[in-house]
Amino acid sequence: MFSSNTESMTDGEQFISAEDLIAQHFQPEQAYALFLDIDGTISEFHVDPQQSFIPKHTLKALENLQQHYPIIAVTGRSVSDAYRLFSPLDLAIAGTHGLEIQLSQQSDIQHPKHHLNFDDLYSDIEQACRDYPALLFERKKYAVAIHYRSQPDLEADVKVIAQALLKKYSALKLNLGKCVVELILAQADKGQAITTLYTQLDLNGVTPIFIGDDVTDESGFKTINDLGGISIKVGSGATHAKYRFKSVQNTLRFIELFLAFSNNNKTRQSHVLTTDGEITCLN
Repeated sequence: MFSSNTESMTDGEQFISAEDLIAQHFQPEQAYALFLDIDGTISEFHVDPQQSFIPKHTLKALENLQQHYPIIAVTGRSVSDAYRLFSPLDLAIAGTHGLEIQLSQQSDIQHPKHHLNFDDLYSDIEQACRDYPALLFERKKYAVAIHYRSQPDLEADVKVIAQALLKKYSALKLNLGKCVVELILAQADKGQAITTLYTQLDLNGVTPIFIGDDVTDESGFKTINDLGGISIKVGSGATHAKYRFKSVQNTLRFIELFLAFSNNNKTRQSHVLTTDGEITCLN
């Protein structure tokens, strides 16, 4: 397990390769659980978030990796949207930054308690942004995201609009991401979601891995560090994560290598040498 250091942040660009991370920090006898963000982590950004996708070969690798270790999504997307992207996988998902939690597609979604009328919020956002046709609104059950990916120079304007709306909707907070400002219930927190899933999935003694790319993933990195796990940020910028991948492609490469590592361990552990020198399979 890894020592905890949740208070310090680094802002350098000392990237590690997937090969070096596994070779230096993964142990054959250790159990792992892989927590994954989606956008900017295993899916490239698109101007329209609905055009984003997870590569088919990555989905296949994750499906095979599930035979060895739990795979959990921790995303700003809704649970239903995350399942769409991960199809055909069935996995535990913390959606809308942890406001929705579903352990599998057969289980009930765990919802937050609130009294906010999101129809009113959405109408107010549309009215406040009427002079900005380049903005794209993403309506979720417990949040509304304002995307300005097609026109990044609108960042300051969008933040001013969102801050003004907070004065009316005190139950909300702002999540500031990459070319997106999200008005979301204040209790949304990826770190708390990871803690909840770690407990509900009975992962005590398992080394958690969390890979994310954005400011909203920082509470998740801190939680993973507290649990003695492996936290990885994709890209540059100040972070609590212990390691960095340079791009989405490095994350996808890690998943492939992690699968190979897992398969090698299974082969190694399922064959033993008998007293007469014969190899026997324990499967």
